[in-house]
Amino acid sequence: MTKQSQRGSSESSWLAARRCLALVNQLQQGPATKQELLEAIYRPEDAAASQSALSKRFENDKVRLWDNLRVRIVYDKVVGGYEMTAWERPLLNLSNNQIETLAFLADTFQPDSPNAIEVQQLIDQLVSWLPEDRQRLFKRASGQLPTADLRQRDSEEIALDVWEKVLEGWQAKQEIQFDYRSSQHDDGIPRQHHVQPWELYFSERGHWQLRGYCLFNDGPNGPWHPNDYINYRLSRIVPGSVAILSRKLPGVRPNGRPRDVLFELAPAVARFGVSQRRELIAPPKLTQLDEGWVRVEGKTYDVFGLARNLLYYGRNCRVLGGPELFQEMRKLVKGLGEMYE
Repeated sequence: MTKQSQRGSSESSWLAARRCLALVNQLQQGPATKQELLEAIYRPEDAAASQSALSKRFENDKVRLWDNLRVRIVYDKVVGGYEMTAWERPLLNLSNNQIETLAFLADTFQPDSPNAIEVQQLIDQLVSWLPEDRQRLFKRASGQLPTADLRQRDSEEIALDVWEKVLEGWQAKQEIQFDYRSSQHDDGIPRQHHVQPWELYFSERGHWQLRGYCLFNDGPNGPWHPNDYINYRLSRIVPGSVAILSRKLPGVRPNGRPRDVLFELAPAVARFGVSQRRELIAPPKLTQLDEGWVRVEGKTYDVFGLARNLLYYGRNCRVLGGPELFQEMRKLVKGLGEMYE
C-alpha cells in the first residue's frame, strides 16, 4: 500500500471517529430522529451526498460505536427517536469540589422546592455519565450510601440477601426484579415486579422503602405494565427472589403519572405547613377558608403514601379529590370503620 493510500485510509478513519463523537454529543442532548441526526452531523460533512449514502454512514457509525467503544445507540418508538442506552466508558468527569456542589444541589432541591423535578432529572443525567468511583463519591457526599447494619433500624425484619441485592442494584443504577407480598392483596400470593430502583430511604413510619418505577408486574390476575411509581417496603420483598438485571436506568428519571389532589386542613395542623409534603409535586395552591381551614390543591405521583399520611391527621383533614386519592382514602377509612364497629 502506498503512503498516499495509507494517508487516505487514516484520514477516513479520523473522519469516522469525529462523526461518532459528534453522534454521541448530539444524543447527550436527548433523543433525536434519524433525519435530525443526518442534518446535524452528516449533511454538513458532505452536502452533495445522497440521502441513502448518508444513511449508510449513520448505520456504519452505530456499528463502530458499539464494536469499538461499547456505546449502544438504538431507536425507541416510545420517545420517537434514537438514544444511547449503554456506554462502557464514562461520558463525563468532575472535580471533587464540583461533585460536592452537585450533592449540595441534590440536597437543596427537595420534592417541595420549585423546579425540583427538573433539577433532579438534570442531576440524575450528569451522575449517570460519571465513572463508577465518582458516582460513589457523589452518593457519599449526598448521604445515599446506607450500610448493611442500617437495615436493623427497620421495625420489621429485612432479609440480608434482599438488603444487599436491592442496595447493589440501586447503587449501580440497574433494573431489578423481585417477588413482593403487598398488604393490598388478601390472598398473600407474591407478585413479581420488574422495577427501576430510584430512591432508597427510611420512611417516617420506621421502614426502609424503595421507590421504584414499575415496568412489569405478574401475578394470579395475569401480567400487566404499570409504568408508574410504587413504594415497596423492603421487609415485604421475598427472600431469595431479588435479581439484578443487565439494563441500566435511563439518564433521565421518568415522571410517572401525576394525579390531582384536593384536601382541606384544620387550623390545628395547617399552621405548621403540613401541606408541603414530599408526596406533592411542587408547591400546592393554598386557599384560606372560613374558621381557619386551608384548602390544598396540587398533584402527586404517590397517592398511596399521601393518603396514609393525610389519614394521620384524622378529623383535621378532609379529602375531597381527585378521584384516585378520594378512592384510596375511602378504602382506608372504610376498613378502619369495619374493624372498630
